[in-house]
Amino acid sequence: MVDFTAANRPTLLLVDDDKNQLELRALVLKMLGFTVLTAAGPAEAISLVAEHSRPHLDLAILDYDMPMMNGCVLADYLREYYPGLKVIVHSGAVHVPERISDSVNSFVAKGEGVTQLLAQISALLGQAEATPRAVSLGGWLNVARSS
Repeated sequence: MVDFTAANRPTLLLVDDDKNQLELRALVLKMLGFTVLTAAGPAEAISLVAEHSRPHLDLAILDYDMPMMNGCVLADYLREYYPGLKVIVHSGAVHVPERISDSVNSFVAKGEGVTQLLAQISALLGQAEATPRAVSLGGWLNVARSS
């Protein structure tokens, strides 16, 4: 992945009700040069985008199973504020409906690890593969992959 300058650094919204998963993935993504906004569930994500000074977002990475609403419903809500927003559902859910593709651009199972997530982020943002800097993370990818 290309090193980002502050001017062209993609901004990701990461939403997961599992605090450990949220913090770990946010750390890895920040280390790779992304600007990462986090929300510990749908209500927090909705509050974030409903603020008067709504942040710019390039891509949202959403857990599927969350309190109040699932990731697809949240994706539909977020797209009301950000019509061109790219969305990845990143979930460990066993039963995800096939019609998920109507609401999101991509699905990545948490069991596939951070490497697959980075590949989807790169594909959706039209960037080169994330592997050169990902390799330098060493054990971080292995920790994230096991979640």
